[in-house]
Amino acid sequence: MKKWIKTSLALSLVATVIAGCGKDGGGSTAAGSASPSGSASATAANQKLTPVELTWYYPLSQMQPDQQTVEQEVNKITKEKLNATVKMMPVPISDYPQKMNTILAAGEKFDILWTGYLLKQEELVRKGAIQPLDDLLAKNAPNLKKDVPQVMWDGLSIDGKIYGIPNQQINGNRLGFLIQKRFADKYKLDTASIKKITDIEPFLEQIKQNEKDIIPFGSTFSSAVTGLNSEMFWVVPGLDDHFYIKKGDNSYKLYRYPQEDLDNFRLASKWYKAGYIFKDAATAKMADYETKGQMAVQFNNVLKPGVEAEVKAKNGGNDIISIPVTDWFSNGYSATTNQAISRTSQNPDRAMMLLDLVNSDKTLYNLIANGIEGVHYDKLSDNVVKAKADSRYKPNMDWVFGSVFNSYLKEGQPANIWEETKKINATKNVNPIGDFKFNSEPVITEIANLNAVWGEYKKGLTTGTLDFDATWPALYDRLKKAGEDKYVAEVTKQFNEYLTKKGLVK
Repeated sequence: MKKWIKTSLALSLVATVIAGCGKDGGGSTAAGSASPSGSASATAANQKLTPVELTWYYPLSQMQPDQQTVEQEVNKITKEKLNATVKMMPVPISDYPQKMNTILAAGEKFDILWTGYLLKQEELVRKGAIQPLDDLLAKNAPNLKKDVPQVMWDGLSIDGKIYGIPNQQINGNRLGFLIQKRFADKYKLDTASIKKITDIEPFLEQIKQNEKDIIPFGSTFSSAVTGLNSEMFWVVPGLDDHFYIKKGDNSYKLYRYPQEDLDNFRLASKWYKAGYIFKDAATAKMADYETKGQMAVQFNNVLKPGVEAEVKAKNGGNDIISIPVTDWFSNGYSATTNQAISRTSQNPDRAMMLLDLVNSDKTLYNLIANGIEGVHYDKLSDNVVKAKADSRYKPNMDWVFGSVFNSYLKEGQPANIWEETKKINATKNVNPIGDFKFNSEPVITEIANLNAVWGEYKKGLTTGTLDFDATWPALYDRLKKAGEDKYVAEVTKQFNEYLTKKGLVK
């Protein structure tokens, strides 16, 4: 889940008006009681439920050849426990924002959609695309409500109502590099010398000069200051990652496009011209090169415990080492990976039961995340698995489906990974304005226009294929015409009101 592609994709969203309104038909248990998901009484409760079909949209980095085979096994479980079948609708991650905007604008009837850094929850709420979940949680998933920390519910609440189910995982960031070990060993990379992002340049030059079919740097450049300059700035959450405050500045002055932000695009241009970034990075499907092990170095914004084992399969089975360039920090709970229930859902109660089941039934969760035991992976022990080399189902995106604390460990991951993850989640290095919530409604048209402009330029800027200094004047002029000043004024107004209400300024 990479912040390096976050803004290029998220900013391509076009605000749309959502038609249609869901109803609660066929979803309730008898007398409106909660479904005993995952229990021995599930079958008995199931007899009181009418059969329904649920549709679930979510992103994947690559489509899986055995998707239908896994779906059939999923439905054996959901049919027994919920009297429901599930149409699993994965969408290529690069297409997800546009695809979902089209579906939502058309008022298509479906039930569950993944929301997060590609689809901003707040904007979906303002457009009427998703529905509040408080009553559905209380009635159909009380254990899930208790299991999730309150800070996450707070992060998923808008105007006092909950609009998302968090996929519990690491709740913090530590930035740095993922590097194929074979190249680090071959060129005797001194990992201790890598303190900031530009320190990797000599290594990238070695790869360029000596490894003909290898892409030296396989990531795109985020515009986020928290990516390259996280020691200097806090991002203002819930916006487009171009608003910041300086760390340690008690005036909480708001910065829009600070120099450090724009310097990230300049570095992308520099590395592209140097040949470190693939020449067709703006148009190619980079995941194809990744799975073939053709990327020597990638940037990662969540160097979590066990990440090396987790990404090994995605890198052609090559061993990976990680090099952090920051300490852990947190923006509070930013809603980066969650599930929401569509406003057009015909069976919202049953959709909530499914989300409860996915987050409580370890067998179901790991079936969706890893496939079928003996077919797609082998168990090395009760809780450790290894994907088969020829597996036709290995999404390697556990964080998309539900709580990763239910995940089987991948071969090589430490046994205490979830305990360590929860310790990191309790980090004290937290963004002091992490609970700011922006209401986009007053400037929804301007946001749509700005997103459309950024959508034309973002991929070129984040890959360096567009020279930033040559591009920025014309781009900024178009942003101004698209409503930049009105948008900034509204953000500033709401942010100042937030600071006063919270007592951070007088």
